[in-house]
Amino acid sequence: MEGTGVHGAVWWGCVLLLLAVAGCGSEADDGVVAPAPQPGVDVRQIEAEIRLDPETLRLGARAALDVVHPDTLPTLALGLDDVLEVRTVRVDGEVVPHRREADALYIPLDGGKRASQVEVVYRGVPETGAYRAEAAGQSVVYTDGWPDRTAGWLPGVHHPSDPARLDLTLVVPEAVEVVASGVQVLDSLGGGSRHARFVLDEDSPLYTLAFAVADFEIVSQAASVPVRHALLAADAPLASRLDRTPAVLDTLAALFGPYPYDGYATVQVPMRYAGMENAAAPFLRADLYGATATGRNPIEEVNIHEAVHQWWGNAVVPADWRDLWLAEGPATYFTVEVYARLDGPAAGRRHLTVMSRTIERDDAVRALVPPAYDDPEAVLTRTVYNKGGAVLHLLRLTLGDDVFWPAMRQVVADFADRPLATADFQQALEAASGRSLDDLFRVWVFDEGLPTLRTRWDRDTRTLAWEIEGDEGTLDRVPFELYVRQGDEAWFVPATDGVFSPPGGGRPEVEPVGILLDVD
Repeated sequence: MEGTGVHGAVWWGCVLLLLAVAGCGSEADDGVVAPAPQPGVDVRQIEAEIRLDPETLRLGARAALDVVHPDTLPTLALGLDDVLEVRTVRVDGEVVPHRREADALYIPLDGGKRASQVEVVYRGVPETGAYRAEAAGQSVVYTDGWPDRTAGWLPGVHHPSDPARLDLTLVVPEAVEVVASGVQVLDSLGGGSRHARFVLDEDSPLYTLAFAVADFEIVSQAASVPVRHALLAADAPLASRLDRTPAVLDTLAALFGPYPYDGYATVQVPMRYAGMENAAAPFLRADLYGATATGRNPIEEVNIHEAVHQWWGNAVVPADWRDLWLAEGPATYFTVEVYARLDGPAAGRRHLTVMSRTIERDDAVRALVPPAYDDPEAVLTRTVYNKGGAVLHLLRLTLGDDVFWPAMRQVVADFADRPLATADFQQALEAASGRSLDDLFRVWVFDEGLPTLRTRWDRDTRTLAWEIEGDEGTLDRVPFELYVRQGDEAWFVPATDGVFSPPGGGRPEVEPVGILLDVD
């Protein structure tokens, strides 16, 4: 037992809310609806050159896609916002007719081939996916692609199951800096223009492919991979709030294996939400850099969440939007673990307590994997964040650290080149542990509702007792904790104790730590 309190719940609850609305950082829904992925289609790489006027957002672009597909597929369907004019389409160097239906671009393929090089030349002013806003006294242009808004400026298969590599060249006025997904391999000035080329060397979902254009000041850090922080010039001194980024990446690499990309950059943009896990270049909300909270570093907390995503969500991609908890749950829960490893167990415990308390009951009782959905936006609630994190905590306690952590590392290794579904995840943990997890996944992942922690307070003996109902044995002997508060004093008590006797006479308040339960 430990007599300690929990601090920062209000702040971290706000951060989780910022993260949990609209795709970790996407702007208001502008109406783009990209077509569903076609069976057997795999866009391996996209090479794009975009000439962009940051003042008007007008662009002229060429995108070349390496596509593997069934040799019987007659037509390839790509997502591209219909406000953009498609001027030319080529397949393997030959101009072909194309057809537009809303935000779908249909391209005929030559039968008998299993791979094609598809080139699309297009232009226009994006209405979605690319934005211009003011922050720190300057104009910033940035993209935000979740769930399929990258179709506002780049053709492709806009679904998490088809990640791709990116070779992106941006041509902009020479007075501005560019940061984008991947590692910068070219920065050339001439004729009043800047040519900036970025190469993303490993796959990532198209909603994580991004760029930003502004008067950035770049601050570099020595680390196991190149680390850069792109801050708006007026806020450059705030880069120190991200000083622990190399330690964060090293901590995550020790847990899950090598960092997936060749570099890591954070980018300060005036987005509405806390952060977005763009591949190798997470975007972080501009006004959080200067935010403070007692004993907390808000911008670091968001950065850690997005850093976890580089492994969980970007390198290992969900098979479908129904499996989104396999990206957001790890990003939430493993942020707790990073703090436990960097700042000690007490810090990890505080973050864990806040994770489990900052979720409304409506989100807590919702099935973690919905049977169906109409819109990916409907899946992205605190359910996939907080409940997803709580299920991972339960799995860790159930399996034990000696099984759980090697299993997580093995999942990252095994699914680095194929999408991860919830059934795959369960099977991987069962293989690692040698035990069935059917009941646990049914109760906590697929079913609606919550088990109940029923408490009894005997005022005469000052004894608090409790039991759990409706968990179908999934919490038997699981060593989670209860946070018991009586007046100004608080304790962390093992739930397996079943009873606790605080010194005061008032009925204590009880919260499960890291596990979601109804408390009666």
